[in-house]
Amino acid sequence: MLDDATTPGTAGWWLLRLGNKLSAERRRFDRLAKYHRGEHPLPFGNRKMREAYKRLQRQSRSNYVGLVAETVLERMKVTGFRSGGATTDTLDTEAWGWWQANRMDANSGLVHRSAIVMSRSYVIVGDKGDGTPLVTGEDPRQVIHESDPVDRYSIRAALKVWADDILNVLNAVVYLPETIHYYQSVMPINNTRMVWKPSTWDVDLSNSFAPDGTAANVLGEVPVVPFVCRPDLDGNGLGEFEDVCDIQDRINTITLDLSVVSAMQAYRQRWVKGVDPEDQQGNPQTLFDPGADLIWITPEDNAQFGEFGQTDLGSLIKNLDSAVQSLCAITRCPPHYLLGQIVNASGDALAAAETGLVSKTIEREQEFGESWEAVYRLAGKVMGTDVPVDAEVIWRDPQFRTLTEMAAANVQLEAAGVPWRTRMAMLDKTPQEIERMATERQEDAALNTPIAVMPPPLATPVKPPNNKIPTANV
Repeated sequence: MLDDATTPGTAGWWLLRLGNKLSAERRRFDRLAKYHRGEHPLPFGNRKMREAYKRLQRQSRSNYVGLVAETVLERMKVTGFRSGGATTDTLDTEAWGWWQANRMDANSGLVHRSAIVMSRSYVIVGDKGDGTPLVTGEDPRQVIHESDPVDRYSIRAALKVWADDILNVLNAVVYLPETIHYYQSVMPINNTRMVWKPSTWDVDLSNSFAPDGTAANVLGEVPVVPFVCRPDLDGNGLGEFEDVCDIQDRINTITLDLSVVSAMQAYRQRWVKGVDPEDQQGNPQTLFDPGADLIWITPEDNAQFGEFGQTDLGSLIKNLDSAVQSLCAITRCPPHYLLGQIVNASGDALAAAETGLVSKTIEREQEFGESWEAVYRLAGKVMGTDVPVDAEVIWRDPQFRTLTEMAAANVQLEAAGVPWRTRMAMLDKTPQEIERMATERQEDAALNTPIAVMPPPLATPVKPPNNKIPTANV
């Protein structure tokens, strides 16, 4: 059983408080994750639709919201750290060392994706045991935090919960500024009280957890850093496409209508009147067997044949285009990304169309940059290094430029007197690339320096002849 689950501020109290919040938000996170994967709710069709048309419902889900998220993610990439104005190359190199050691080139993208899709993700900083940082990205369905009401960047407590399907237990870790508390369930996780529902984190669940150990938090602060997408002043976030899920559902419904009408028009509906559908014994009879080489003939003089007219799909297509354009406008996603239409568009026109996307990406980089700087400072504490307060993250330029544009910019910056290293950073070169290029510049300079030719040695000077006219003795 929990040591103390009723006194505010204790580890057991935080376990129940954060566990309730985590369980309440899990359904929302699952819904957004499904939308990102394209697993949208099936659009509603006609109530008399046959079972065969359920296939059309599944095929009518067009994952535009997933593309909205990916257009931002593909432009976000951390390329290095700058440890302030009075930085040293050694400190920057150490920062990039733990970044590479924890495979953050790949894992940082996963952190960004979870935050963009589900509005929040986390990074936990620990010690590998040898004085080097252990940095891990965390899913918001397993981790939750609570900020100080005065300063939302100050974390009061955090919780991580995950299921171990090998030992058949549920593990929980409560992070406090001074201590870290470990818990483990004492009943199998397949028990009905352990299912993830809002009603599970109650007193009954608290009785299922037992303290498994307590460790001192040597960092002196909660080592859990939240990454919040589109935050408000309360610290709550909003997924990149969370406010346009209804438009996505509308697009799927219109697409379903198009698919159904197209399928029905492929088999034209015909009608006949003036013909008895029953034989002389009153049994239904099949009078006509449709086929490409068959002719319908009947002895009835009053028989008439016809077919229903075609349905105009133009209005449905216009409604679909209108819904997609609304999605583009609200999410600031360039229309040519979603519609796939580029007709005689100049480079300037495309750059102008992507202005909103670039501005939005820069905004996300500013939001996540503060979190990466907090991770950097925690990693510095693990290594025993004081990271300057003005440390910052270096991002790749979210606006794509051609090689010709970058070469022309370099010439103009050089003419303006901008130093070489600064020019390379402005041209989207990483710190590692700049260091390698600096070494290559020195090697090229040594190869291109002409070898000085030693002048020939000077000849032995010849003593000039004595041209004095001898004077006769008088």
